[in-house]
Amino acid sequence: MTSLEREPERTLGQQTAADQVPPYAAMLAAFQRAHAAELRQMIADLPLRPGDRALDMACGEGVYAAWLAERVAPGGHVHGLDISPAFLARARARAAASPHADALSFQVGSVDALPFDDGAFDLVWCAQSMYSLPDPVGALRELGRVTRAGGTVAVFENDTLHQVVLPWPAELELAVRAAQIRSLNATNPTSAKFFIGRDMGRAFAAAGLPGCLVTPYATARHAPLGADDAAFLQWYLEDIGSRACQHLAGDARALFGQLLDPASDRYLLARPDLCVIYINLVAQAVKPAAPTQRVV
Repeated sequence: MTSLEREPERTLGQQTAADQVPPYAAMLAAFQRAHAAELRQMIADLPLRPGDRALDMACGEGVYAAWLAERVAPGGHVHGLDISPAFLARARARAAASPHADALSFQVGSVDALPFDDGAFDLVWCAQSMYSLPDPVGALRELGRVTRAGGTVAVFENDTLHQVVLPWPAELELAVRAAQIRSLNATNPTSAKFFIGRDMGRAFAAAGLPGCLVTPYATARHAPLGADDAAFLQWYLEDIGSRACQHLAGDARALFGQLLDPASDRYLLARPDLCVIYINLVAQAVKPAAPTQRVV
């Protein structure tokens, strides 16, 4: 056990089978491969120095952890935490092939109660996971706990309704987004968390991390799409369709189905003039020092 870790009983969270990754793993990997240059720029912009200690919360396959390790080398360390043992097995394999393998370590754990001491890290990073948590503010509070005073909590997140800007008819987009909201509200009592991207400032402040600054990172892709971009966008559209179609009226539902269907001559991703814009957000706040108590 490293000096950063607490006792094993503090490692909480839902476990997944060691030989299974979550169903979204292939989609996430395609996104990370397709946008590696832009995502690496996010990491390059973080306030990190050689020798720093960083946490990659919900690290998945360890893609960001490896990039963070490049920033803190030499002499620093990156600890990756995830609830999925299968993800962590992939992360360890990735780390073993990295020139910074000695600066990387991984363990199973949950943001419900991070298995680290207060103030253990100079920077805590969490990428595209906050929306999936039942209590984003509580998660941010816990991330802040393990960050040292003067250190940084950084979250990469999206807004569910504005993550991807597509060239579909405006009237259809409005109908689809309204149907998407109805579906989320009907199936999730805390559906507001899916729109955390637009609410970062309030969430950080509520977690005791004032002064949150949000930096947008926009990415454009034009036809013809690469294989990874096409795979991610097809998944993205099918995911929206699975939620929204049941709430769409007949004409809108039929048109949306045609835009999603690779066999249709109206298939959106096959348009020769296709332009897709991704909007990614990185929110950062410096953890304030604890107030000093006057001695009377």
